[in-house]
Amino acid sequence: MVDWTLAAVMATHVLMAVLWTGGYLVTGMLVLPAARRNDAPEFALDVLDSLKWFAFGGIVLMGASGGAALLFLYDNELPEGPRGTALIAMMTLYGVFALTSLWAWRETKNARETGASELPARLKMAFRTNSLVATLLVLNAAVIGYLV
Repeated sequence: MVDWTLAAVMATHVLMAVLWTGGYLVTGMLVLPAARRNDAPEFALDVLDSLKWFAFGGIVLMGASGGAALLFLYDNELPEGPRGTALIAMMTLYGVFALTSLWAWRETKNARETGASELPARLKMAFRTNSLVATLLVLNAAVIGYLV
């Protein structure tokens, strides 16, 4: 029998994970280098401004759906052993991801306010850091889903 509540919670969680982490991966690996090559920092800043709403939605919905999944799947208690450790690692990585997202938003705002003619190094570093954390989250999800 399908538990439709759990299915909706997990679908929301996975969808927001894909949008949030995927958005930062695409931005860090494609948008920023393309903006540098084509001398289009204003375009990159527009993309980065749009991305913050995906990230904000991801923070809110993933927090809520992750908590609901913990309630439905584990009765609000983390499992023992490697699976529990992997879940704690994922929650920690999402906390780091939220903090680096705030850093990236701040750097984007500063770059727009100063009217930067090129993307500042700190802004690029913020998005590359987010890309690294997003990659670690994808690997952690694989560990939770397949190896544990």
